[in-house]
Amino acid sequence: MKAWRHAGDEDSCFGDPWPLLSSFLAENGYDIWNPTTRSTPRIRRYRACDLPTSSLGRHYPRRTDASPLIMASLMVTNGLVYPARHKKGFDVVIKTICAGSQGHSQLRILRKLATGADAMRPSNHVLPMVEEIHLDDIVLGVFPFLSTPLDNRFFCTEVCSAGDMINLIVQMLEATIFIHDHLIAHQDLFIDNFLCEYLPCSLAEHHAIPPRVFLIDFESAIEFSADSRPEDRLVDSHFFGDTFTRGKAPETLRKGVPFDPFALDIWQLGYKLAMYGTAVVDIDDIILEMGKEDPKARPSARDAFERIMKITRSIPPEELDVQPVDWELIRGLGYWKEK
Repeated sequence: MKAWRHAGDEDSCFGDPWPLLSSFLAENGYDIWNPTTRSTPRIRRYRACDLPTSSLGRHYPRRTDASPLIMASLMVTNGLVYPARHKKGFDVVIKTICAGSQGHSQLRILRKLATGADAMRPSNHVLPMVEEIHLDDIVLGVFPFLSTPLDNRFFCTEVCSAGDMINLIVQMLEATIFIHDHLIAHQDLFIDNFLCEYLPCSLAEHHAIPPRVFLIDFESAIEFSADSRPEDRLVDSHFFGDTFTRGKAPETLRKGVPFDPFALDIWQLGYKLAMYGTAVVDIDDIILEMGKEDPKARPSARDAFERIMKITRSIPPEELDVQPVDWELIRGLGYWKEK
């Protein structure tokens, strides 16, 4: 899997396998997109030759109804995923799930959460897996195309209201509740591992149904058996070990000391959320609790969800139609520049 992750990098001896798989994927109904001239060994950019004709029932990301659809390009930072178009006209992202003896835990979790009856539950925000494609000891997963992760592009926009942000946050917490109830800890639960149907923009226009949030990337996830004791649901080290370059929770820095991966999920989810504001002090305080140094002092996903929902229900909706942060102040501090 490491070879696939770094496929196409300048220092990789593995090369880029995706062009070699193009004929095989075409036989299975998928035409892979082409890399753009702006692609680099570290940032891969792909573009479709034209617009899709269907969408697998998902909305394509956009800022407002008057904005161009953000559906013709995709940027990724590793070689595990590749965009493609099905012969029926809808776009997908194909991801390497298993290679050789690696990745089978991820495949088992995806089969449990992203397929079958559980995939259709309203509280399940795991991005559905459309199908599996097998080639020798390689398993590729096919997922609906949703190109926009929940990162700065969502939160750093003047048309995103406090209500929009709170809705996204409670959906992320609901997603976390669902996997934790299934005794699955994600261990990479940063906000850019959540995708959204479209950019919420209530300060510009309202929609009857808010965009749905989806959770992706279970490469580092761990599942515990139903008969395991809560006190035994611990891990000795992070899946990626010392190579993990994201923010590191305090408990993961203590070598040889087992830690609670569910509490780690809470810290990771709150890590970036704490950098933004919701304009509701009580909700912001809950998010700060998620990042407490002591894992036992952090709220569970369910506790945080229920508390935020209770606070939100007590606020008239029109009071949430405000900018969650003072963008003039943020620009003055140099944290944000107009693109």
